[in-house]
Amino acid sequence: MKEISKSILLLSILILVSACNTNLEKEEKYTIIGQVTGFPDGTKFYLRNLATDAVFDSTIVENNSFKLEGQLSSPPEQIWLNARVDKQFIYTNLLIGNDNITVKGDKEDFPWNVEITGSKIQEEFNYSQSLIKDNRMRREALVKKYFSLPKEKQEEQQRAIWSEIKVLDSITKDLRLEYVKRHPDTYSSIINLGYLKNDLPKETIQEIYDKYSPEIKESKYAKVVEVFLRESISRVGDKYHDFEGLNQFEEKVKFSEIKGEYTLIDFTSAYCGPCIQAADELIEISRTYVDSMNIISFSGDPKKEDWLRSVERDRVAWNSIWDGKGRYSETSIKYGINGYPTFVLINPDGIIIDKWSGYGEGSLKARLEKHFF
Repeated sequence: MKEISKSILLLSILILVSACNTNLEKEEKYTIIGQVTGFPDGTKFYLRNLATDAVFDSTIVENNSFKLEGQLSSPPEQIWLNARVDKQFIYTNLLIGNDNITVKGDKEDFPWNVEITGSKIQEEFNYSQSLIKDNRMRREALVKKYFSLPKEKQEEQQRAIWSEIKVLDSITKDLRLEYVKRHPDTYSSIINLGYLKNDLPKETIQEIYDKYSPEIKESKYAKVVEVFLRESISRVGDKYHDFEGLNQFEEKVKFSEIKGEYTLIDFTSAYCGPCIQAADELIEISRTYVDSMNIISFSGDPKKEDWLRSVERDRVAWNSIWDGKGRYSETSIKYGINGYPTFVLINPDGIIIDKWSGYGEGSLKARLEKHFF
């Protein structure tokens, strides 16, 4: 009788463990089912991480449907779901965890009128987007109108069009702020606050931040706001922020110990097109200013393999530093990095004397010549 009881107990434990494992697998996996029209068979859809611009999954359309499956290591994530049809870039935004998602719509519904269901986080994101949808659509139409005009007409209508865009942007910002204040329990809210933080007084940011739930405050999105409130974000005229991380030679390095007389910090990311374009010019200026300036790159890539692959591809001979935290690294937040590439020039006294974003051919040399000649 005891043997039978033991067998039943063992069987119950095995069933319970199996059920737990099954549930765990379900929780750790995302599935995105697409039911779409207007996309020819063979159209490729991609999932692209919004913070790094890295493509991490793809699939093709067959009979008006597609399926994507995988795992997000740090959910929820901001993602672009995008495709190209007849050279047209088509996309919509996702904010999902490891959930089961359904995406329904025609090609003409992208990006604003796609139906996305199956995730509470995504549905809250959909609601936040619906508040500003009309303004964003109007803005996109105005920008498209401006760039479709002949050059002489652009100059003639520039002031009127961009004045209207400025008004729309102001209204959109107010709508986003109102949403943030009213929803201290959503990821959409804290993400919006992260983007709005530079446009609001710190006291206002602190007041809003204090109302967030403990769960939201523990998220990587809240980290952007928390560091902003705690630290002085670097601007021209400020002393540099020290930082440390791993370099490409597997050494732990500290910025203050490897900086030069002058130092150019190159905030970069593996999948950033302008960063790749800047690589040759960075090599050139590293040789031009070998006796007077150090270059130190700081990677915004969360994945080590992506960072190391880009270091090899771009022939980076100077220190490239990585801390594995991507956009949510304290270093990036302290330096106020909103896009890649961003460059920060520091003088021998440790003062930031220039800071700029973006890259065009010759732009690095031209910028540095202002300081060295």
